[in-house]
Amino acid sequence: MQKKRIQFIDLAKGICIILVVFGHAGYPIYIPGFYIVRMPLYFMLSGLFFKNYGGIKSFAIKKVNKILIPFLFFYLLGYIFFYLLKWLMPELLITDSKGILDLFNNRQFFNGPIWFLLALFWCNLIFCVLTTLIKNDYLLFILICSIGVIGWYLGCKKVFIPLFFDVAMTSLPFFTMGYFLKKTSILYPNKYDKYNILFFLLLWTVSFLITITMHQRMSLHYNIIEGWSTYLLSFTSVMAILFLCKALQHIPFITYIGRYSIILLCVHHIIYRGIAVAFRAVPNFTCKEFLVAFLTLLFSAACIPVCKKWIPWFVAQKDLIKIEA
Repeated sequence: MQKKRIQFIDLAKGICIILVVFGHAGYPIYIPGFYIVRMPLYFMLSGLFFKNYGGIKSFAIKKVNKILIPFLFFYLLGYIFFYLLKWLMPELLITDSKGILDLFNNRQFFNGPIWFLLALFWCNLIFCVLTTLIKNDYLLFILICSIGVIGWYLGCKKVFIPLFFDVAMTSLPFFTMGYFLKKTSILYPNKYDKYNILFFLLLWTVSFLITITMHQRMSLHYNIIEGWSTYLLSFTSVMAILFLCKALQHIPFITYIGRYSIILLCVHHIIYRGIAVAFRAVPNFTCKEFLVAFLTLLFSAACIPVCKKWIPWFVAQKDLIKIEA
């Protein structure tokens, strides 16, 4: 098996971030079998990139740089906008956020989508500790599933745990799927690649049938997963997208934004809020919601070179905290 970067993963991340941006900007893309796959796909793709950087301490510092620092920076930036609006134009402040302490007592942030980064940070730390202590893959898998069940149960009972730790527990099985998937030959060039489109169509058909015949509801943001079929739907949908991306390999703009998807994740909701306010005075027309979502995507993508140049430490492009040699 080749141990190099899987190029088409950026395409998959690009598809994922487009679904996220359009969904948050008020124009969700309802493709049967794919709509609820956004966050499971993100967690599975993150699991693909798991690597133990020489111990728990080095790993933790690495993830602080790559995940926690971007989260904290854009969390604080979001609340700077929040308090400015509250002071200058309170009539425009439409949000469930209460203030900067939302992190500890609320699932809603002013820059809402960055909750994923906090949950992903915990997923990485939990998984690093478990893989350091447990070397048997079967035992590891059983323990991960048990943690996932506990997280799911907390969600069913509407138990709130601050800092999205409960969401991390529920999402850990998705993260683990990505880790084990990379240990196979599926994502690397192999003799079955000529059937990738066929695999995509078969898996998408399964996802479509699950969607129209079974009840499933998922909102990892609120730690809600209803029905065992949701897990099956998530896995088949993710695999369908991965086989499609493996067949296509590269679509310039989508691959580009996929490579820097963390930037779009962090900025798009703040940009959307501004665009939505600007369009509030515009009369309704057929494509208004699509236009708002499309502009949000374009302006968010335009932030990539700006963020890379001026704030690389806060968008996971450079390390703010150095790891001691």
